Amino acid sequence: MEDTRTDPPAAADERETLTAFLDLQRQTIEWKCLDLTREQLVQRHVASKTTLLGIVKHLIDVERWWFQAVFAGEPDRPIFWEKNGVIDSEFDIDDNDNPQQLLQMYRHQCEMSNTIVAATPSLDEMARNPERARSLRWILVHMVEETARHAGHADLLRELTDGATGE
Repeated sequence: MEDTRTDPPAAADERETLTAFLDLQRQTIEWKCLDLTREQLVQRHVASKTTLLGIVKHLIDVERWWFQAVFAGEPDRPIFWEKNGVIDSEFDIDDNDNPQQLLQMYRHQCEMSNTIVAATPSLDEMARNPERARSLRWILVHMVEETARHAGHADLLRELTDGATGE
């Protein structure tokens, strides 16, 4: 399992630093899914519904929620969050869940998030969703935390799947 992640710069401004650390965590999620079969990606190792592919689905909605719906004020259209009235459905694995398509969808959501961040003049700018009054800086820090937490989960799930380890 070759590590192709990009280290954040040692010296950069705040926006570049936060974005680079978030990108590193996003890359870690993808790295933990690398070279696994669909069966391995949906394998459950814990009592909850958490799987590697479920984490990817969850993070697709999290990226969309915080950057597009909350910060940019776009309509909230979660892709996986709720299904048939059940919340947290993103961790449910359907027969039609295609890992390559979901990883591509995750990359696309991350690119859209980075585009929003790059186009915003100040990290102090507040979210357009009045119910979630947060600065872009707060959202970036939260997303580093959220994605890193799930990258830790993915690290453990990967080790339980095939023994592969790595930071």
